[in-house]
Amino acid sequence: MKTVCFEQGSIGTNCYIVFDENSHKGFCVDISDHASASFYRFIKEEKIELIYLLLTHGHYDHTQDIGAFHREFPYTKIVISQIDYENIQAGLDVFCEASIFPKPDILCTKDSELTFSQKPIQVIETPGHTSGSVCYLFENMLFCGDTVFKGSIGRTDLPTGSFCDIMQSVKKIASLGNLKLLPGHMETTDIATQLIENPYFRV
Repeated sequence: MKTVCFEQGSIGTNCYIVFDENSHKGFCVDISDHASASFYRFIKEEKIELIYLLLTHGHYDHTQDIGAFHREFPYTKIVISQIDYENIQAGLDVFCEASIFPKPDILCTKDSELTFSQKPIQVIETPGHTSGSVCYLFENMLFCGDTVFKGSIGRTDLPTGSFCDIMQSVKKIASLGNLKLLPGHMETTDIATQLIENPYFRV
């Protein structure tokens, strides 16, 4: 299994492609507000059949290019939490424009689980950055969106954000064991390192 990260969009969103080099089936995590030509070219050159587009939350910098993505890959299933889809539909500030967001194929709720390559993708509710933020756990990788960063956590001062909620989400993540953390911005890290270096993991 191979994982590739494209940092793209107006504020450097990490968009991940995970794919099986034998079957060429894969999935993406987040899409940014302006996906690069190299992102689309890589998918096509590697002949990746994308099964899912997994969205960690509904903010524009992770979702706004979804219309273009959907036109390129109309058979890829769009996955987002039910809560953040409702936030998008409500037209809340800094969320994706509702008019361009296609109808999701899968609305995640508590304890949702997907399957890829006969392996589970566990959806973990982690509210705080937004009320509908989720992480996706696949193998030893936790795609954590803007909930946790190396040495820090996501903002909670935007609509539906909550510092109390994000601290509970950090505790939940910290209890998962030494997983690799693939955040929505900045560098990849792991839970063991954050337990030592991230002050929010020690509260």
